[in-house]
Amino acid sequence: MLRDLLPPGAAFAELAIDGPEPPLFPDEEAAVARAVAKRRREFAFGRACARRALGMSVAIPVGQGGAPIWPDGFTGSITHTDDYAAAAVVRTGLIGIDVESLAHAAKVPELLATVARPSERALPAALVFSAKESVYKCLYPTQRRFLEFQQVELAFDGDAFTVLHADGYDAPDVSVVRGRFSISATHVATVAVLSAWSSRGPSPSSP
Repeated sequence: MLRDLLPPGAAFAELAIDGPEPPLFPDEEAAVARAVAKRRREFAFGRACARRALGMSVAIPVGQGGAPIWPDGFTGSITHTDDYAAAAVVRTGLIGIDVESLAHAAKVPELLATVARPSERALPAALVFSAKESVYKCLYPTQRRFLEFQQVELAFDGDAFTVLHADGYDAPDVSVVRGRFSISATHVATVAVLSAWSSRGPSPSSP
């Protein structure tokens, strides 16, 4: 689902979370040293996807706010469900990706009320949740601020979405974010891309 949503030039890798756990670099090991086995396994498969997308065997440590620290010249995004992991990497701009299980979202009481603003409440809760996760991952490197779901308002049109505003984030950054989504019988996938840079934005090589 994700592959078809990616912008030109993005490198992508995906893995089923199954079989032996991929090895981690020491910095990565430290980040999940106290994590439960499930979290560690998802993290390891996500890092394995990131290395495949990069085409190099390098550590991808955890930085401020939990964001991956990418090698110089690259930015990217990692996502996972209970049984699936994926990563996308770009050399220019920024990208955020997310996949969510519809079944899991349906088990969360009041999810739509938690994540959706009034203009978004006619949409599936899993879609709004996933799209805002992708937007957060995409925007975080520009200003390194946490975003609550209610701080972001999206507009959906067909299989695309745009950011109307994100509280606390500069309008030039927000206005150039573009997203796409796909929904299957079991999952929703979203991608958000920041392909232009405001005068206050970092260089594309920033982690």
